Amino acid sequence: MAYHRHFLERNDVELFVATDDRRVLDYHLSCPVLVFEQPKWLGRLCKTRFFRWAHSFRHLFAGYFVPEVVLKAAEEFRPDIIFTIAGSWGWTAQMSKVLADRLGVPLVGSFNDWFDFGVIIHPWLRPLLEEKYRSFYRECDLALSTSEGMKEELGSHHNSHILYPIGGERGDDQSEFYPSRGERPFRVFFGGNLGEWYGRMIEDLVKVTMHSEAPVDFRIYGGNQNWSDEFDKMVRESGFYQGLLPFHQLASAAAEADCLLLPMGFGEESALIERTSFKTKFLDYLFYRKPILVWGPEYCSAVRVAREFDSAEICTNPDPVAVLTALLELSLNPERQTRLVENADKMYRSRFSPEDIHQALIDKLLRLHPQCEVKEHAIC
Repeated sequence: MAYHRHFLERNDVELFVATDDRRVLDYHLSCPVLVFEQPKWLGRLCKTRFFRWAHSFRHLFAGYFVPEVVLKAAEEFRPDIIFTIAGSWGWTAQMSKVLADRLGVPLVGSFNDWFDFGVIIHPWLRPLLEEKYRSFYRECDLALSTSEGMKEELGSHHNSHILYPIGGERGDDQSEFYPSRGERPFRVFFGGNLGEWYGRMIEDLVKVTMHSEAPVDFRIYGGNQNWSDEFDKMVRESGFYQGLLPFHQLASAAAEADCLLLPMGFGEESALIERTSFKTKFLDYLFYRKPILVWGPEYCSAVRVAREFDSAEICTNPDPVAVLTALLELSLNPERQTRLVENADKMYRSRFSPEDIHQALIDKLLRLHPQCEVKEHAIC
């Protein structure tokens, strides 16, 4: 759903979605959707003790074979462009390349995450998959990198551009910001993915805060939480963890917060991922008009952008005590809170306006097919 705001919330692309992920049906999309399956024998093998080999085989080779049902649907739809999410890597990205070649249309690849983010890979085959990912980037007729770090890592390309994610669209009724002045516990909001290393970072911070009895209150929203069972029980009973909410309900919850927390991983296993990704959560936070605190290493994309605009308080120390100290200092500094919100507003207007980002995408797609009108055909 990375391009829902581009392709479905706006009406200038005619879309046909083909995917092997049945979860897409839960969204009840307004465009035609085809859900296809991988070979059944491969699906069964992915559930055995050989699952790492099976998943790696699928990522390496299954994409060379386009299911007949996909080919037939594409021929009937007659797309002008084939569009795929190339990163993190999946076998359907390679299938998109084969399909684009069969139909004789341009291929657009969006590189949103590093190839192995959330992907099951056998360690022995990781170098082969990384080379396939890099090779796929070079083969795209248009390559869209989600951040400066991604473009730098993937290297030269004849038609590569940075396309930031789209955050929430601001209306004309943005409320006035009133900073916290330390008169009550400082309410810290997090809304997003609690899997990978993010859930463990939140757990460490909350535990340190509760142990110190610091006047900080948490409101945590999200799914895929991988923190401990003991901590899960504690944050549910305390009301700190509120589960997974849709975006419009998150906006109401964020409106009651004093600060928005954006954690980025510090470990060696997350370094390349955090250097190349650009979290949509950061741009969604701009929608809420609250002070933001980025907790992550110096090299991550969120810190780079926040430093450029001075749009967020930054803590580059992995120790949760350090980020708690930063939160407490911010809670007692209303002038700094106000300045952060003002600078984030400038950042939003100058580089991260959703309409500007969307128009940049449409312009790049039209250059692939100058004879097309604004409303294009695409298959994803």
